[in-house]
Amino acid sequence: MFHFLHPEILWTLLALLFPIIIHLFNFKRFKKIYFSNLKFLKNLNIENKRRSKVKKWLLLLLRLLALACIIIAFSQPYIPSEKDQNKRLQQNEFFRIYIDNSFSMNAETESGNALETAKNKAIELINSYPNYSKIRIYSNHFFPFSSNLNKQQAIARVMDINPSPLPVLLSEQIKKIQLNNADTNYHLYVFSDFQKTQSDIENIEVDSTNSITFLPLSVQQSSNLLIDSCWFDKPYHQVKQSQELFIRLVNTSNQNYQKIPIKLSINDSTKSISSFDIDRNSKKNISLKYVNNKSGIYQGMVEINDFPITYDNKFYFSYSINDKIQIGSVNQKEPNKYLNKLFSNTEAFEFKNHDKSSIFNENPDNYQLLILNEIQEMESGFSQTVKNYLSNGGHVLFIPNSKPNQSVNEFLDEILAPQLLQIDSSKQKLSIIELNSELYQNVFKEIKTDARLPDIYQHYKLGTSKNNLSETIWKTQAGDDLLIKIKYGNGNFYQLSMQLNPKWTNLITHPIFVPTFINLTRNSNNNQSLYYTLGNKEPVKINSFKHKSSNARFHIINKKNHTDIIPDQENNFDKGTLLYTREEIIQAENYLISRNDSIIYCCSFNYSRIESDPEYFTLDELKSQIKSQLLPISINSPEKMKLSDIYNEQSNGKRYWKHFVLLCILLTVSESLLHRTNSNNNHKPATKK
Repeated sequence: MFHFLHPEILWTLLALLFPIIIHLFNFKRFKKIYFSNLKFLKNLNIENKRRSKVKKWLLLLLRLLALACIIIAFSQPYIPSEKDQNKRLQQNEFFRIYIDNSFSMNAETESGNALETAKNKAIELINSYPNYSKIRIYSNHFFPFSSNLNKQQAIARVMDINPSPLPVLLSEQIKKIQLNNADTNYHLYVFSDFQKTQSDIENIEVDSTNSITFLPLSVQQSSNLLIDSCWFDKPYHQVKQSQELFIRLVNTSNQNYQKIPIKLSINDSTKSISSFDIDRNSKKNISLKYVNNKSGIYQGMVEINDFPITYDNKFYFSYSINDKIQIGSVNQKEPNKYLNKLFSNTEAFEFKNHDKSSIFNENPDNYQLLILNEIQEMESGFSQTVKNYLSNGGHVLFIPNSKPNQSVNEFLDEILAPQLLQIDSSKQKLSIIELNSELYQNVFKEIKTDARLPDIYQHYKLGTSKNNLSETIWKTQAGDDLLIKIKYGNGNFYQLSMQLNPKWTNLITHPIFVPTFINLTRNSNNNQSLYYTLGNKEPVKINSFKHKSSNARFHIINKKNHTDIIPDQENNFDKGTLLYTREEIIQAENYLISRNDSIIYCCSFNYSRIESDPEYFTLDELKSQIKSQLLPISINSPEKMKLSDIYNEQSNGKRYWKHFVLLCILLTVSESLLHRTNSNNNHKPATKK
């Protein structure tokens, strides 16, 4: 039913009675005219008189209806919105606007750049608000203590919004806005391209006391070729080592690509250039090789050229190589002289011996390999230190004691390693070597069947491993395990069932001894990430505990983009030093970590690839999603409707004054045509018979 903003104007409709009265009483006076002969009046057609009378009534009706339409249009007719939404908006002074400024909003619409279009439409919407409005503006950079703004301040805030590398789920953003306005009834307008990967409509929860309007922008579909991720074939890095970098490429388009160039740069120097082919809507892994020529920091970048989506054309990574491989040996009594001889006095290794008490003064995470040499008892504190080291990606070599305490087996059981049973003193040979183990990569191609392998004079019988990821590397001819690898946390636990001395084996003088134990040091416990993703809130980890003692602050710096931030620092006993950037880093690049003006490590940040798949909800799909979830959310197209009309319609219902103006024009035209037809008929001469 129609309502009117200015119902008093409807009293003017009473004035339409005057033309009716005049028409009914017809006050026209007739003059007598005398004719000498009445025979010419016989040609008059009585039927034409009746038609003329009907046309006059129709003319009167059309004129009255046209005047009535004009009067009704001035009274501003409307139909109120459902559920009294218009009353809430009329009484409400709080308005909230969320503009999605993720990278996907850089796509093009019919009106230009999607983000710029959204900003212009938001300004148009703000201008339609009452002057007393209290407005808050939100973007992907969410500020939980946003203050209420007047119209001019809100427009300035909208103009300051720039593209953000931080993708957010729509449901999470709406939830944050609701929490930020917990004590306020408001109306929220959402400007977005509603990309499917981020628009999780099914997870949205709406407070019924508030109202939400989605304003989707129709962006043009575009193809995209991107670098999704990269990783190394080996998790360790050493000087003079050949590295093979694997790169995953994704083609989201409907066309095949051939001979696309790809470039690898290390420390701003081109290391490899190649090309690749990739089929439509597919993924492909390729690899690029180079050599680590020296120790130090390595900052890499892989790059392709693709348009129009460019933010995912580059991928950054970084790592460091120590001058020497650090090895620590925790000894029950005397150091193992064979390991001492193997690792000491060389340029490649730095070997340190400790007893259990002194290891607490060191940081195990500084070592690439930690050796538990014939430990007789595993106290709880020491046991926890070793487990933390393994969890953080460390690698442990366990050499059994001839008379271990029960605590040793308890420790082995906790890390799901097989327990030590009885000692078997029967002489056996090492007969099976797992050449496919990572430990022997690029070491042996094959072992001849008549090769003389080490003798084993005595060894422990081992229990059954509870770890499904265990790997047996050495076995005797009787099938007993001599060396096994247990995966624990991010690290590896290498368990020997014999001691390294002549009473137990002649392995220490066998050629297999050197490559086996040298290769144990390759898998560095440095489990720092090769790269981080912007927006994931994952802290940058620095393993070295020696940085904890200083009060100086860490800096994350990049001279190219003039970045120098001081991250929040957390000293975690299990994980080392954690640096939180608080989303202050917004540009994908390679960065350096410094302290006291000294570079101590590196880190790399990449843009999230979540929005790299350019697939969006259509207007009909959005309506279907909202309907299926029974959400009280309205949808309007900001490109097909003025934003001021959207607000007015929601606040005052759907207005119809324009419809009445158009109807008035139509009636006036009809009246004019009818009047012209009537005039032509009146001037038409009589036909002779």
